[in-house]
Amino acid sequence: MKLSRRQLFLGSASALALSASGYKLLRGFEDESSQKILQSLPTGLRGTGIDVHVHILGSGAGGTGCWMNDDFRRSIQARAGLWNLRLSVDQPDLDARYVDYLLARMRGAGFLKQVVALAMDYVYSSRGERDAARTHFFTPNDYVAHLAAAHPEFLFGASIHPYRVDALDELDRVAAQGAVLVKWIPNVHGMDLADPRCRAFYRRLAEHKIALLVHSGDEQAMAIAGQEFGDPRRLAAPLDAGVTVIAAHVASLGSRDGRTNFEHLLEMFPRWPNLFADTSALTLFTRWRVLRRVAEHTEIHSRLVHGSDFPLPPAASLFLGRISFGDWCRAWLRENPFRRDFLLKQASGLPGEIYHRGYEVLAPRLH
Repeated sequence: MKLSRRQLFLGSASALALSASGYKLLRGFEDESSQKILQSLPTGLRGTGIDVHVHILGSGAGGTGCWMNDDFRRSIQARAGLWNLRLSVDQPDLDARYVDYLLARMRGAGFLKQVVALAMDYVYSSRGERDAARTHFFTPNDYVAHLAAAHPEFLFGASIHPYRVDALDELDRVAAQGAVLVKWIPNVHGMDLADPRCRAFYRRLAEHKIALLVHSGDEQAMAIAGQEFGDPRRLAAPLDAGVTVIAAHVASLGSRDGRTNFEHLLEMFPRWPNLFADTSALTLFTRWRVLRRVAEHTEIHSRLVHGSDFPLPPAASLFLGRISFGDWCRAWLRENPFRRDFLLKQASGLPGEIYHRGYEVLAPRLH
């Protein structure tokens, strides 16, 4: 079939529009000026907030000690995620450029003062042996501690598998380096929070007044050792030991015993005053439906702290028709993932206090 010049023009224009739309859906357009962003914020939220859930990753470029296994490096998830940050898994300066991008975007978000930069430990077997084959990526504690020492915008979030034979020694070491929390993903790392081997670790966490940031609910982004390890009711063990626990993602995925993990978590707040939850990943395409429920449960708002789960990209397009068009458009247009996440959460009804509460929760470790 022979196409007319008009049909060719319209077809090319449509293809270009679709390509631009697809690009826009993932990356967004350039951000507004810093001054314009600040003017759009309430005075109390201008450069004063904290994000407790920001991942650091790299390939080891520049001697950082970071590592990715081959399957993860080749995965669409890793390549598309880094492309969204204008990066490539194969570039020789990936680790440094990742940090540069992170700093630039958090400084341009308007509401942030600091983020907790998170390390990621290896998976360990039940015998305490390192299992690199089941580890997607590794980010050393020493590298993140170095970043926190070099950049006042970063606070040090450590990662220590409790089954390690040197787990307590490593905990003492990161405490001396200024760690403000320890991050776990039990579903991925195969950690049973009720395991007796964890008790000494909990006691040492409580002694150091270091918070425990624990993935709660199901995990869908990485290969899992067992979804049952994400049952929020398992948080009772560290809570009973006096540890301040932050349930990551508000247990927003999965069900147990005929009820959602989110419902199980809701029932736990009245019992433990040392239990908090972060709002990380609630604007992603896997969890966005729970965001409105979190906003509606005002009784837990005093226990919420802000987290983004950077570098995972907020899915602004899914909120069309669920928040005002003006709010949606402002979020959809922005490239900055911190800014997008903030605008979507504000428009969905989360209170502004969550952006400061992380400082209250981590206060015993802040200088």
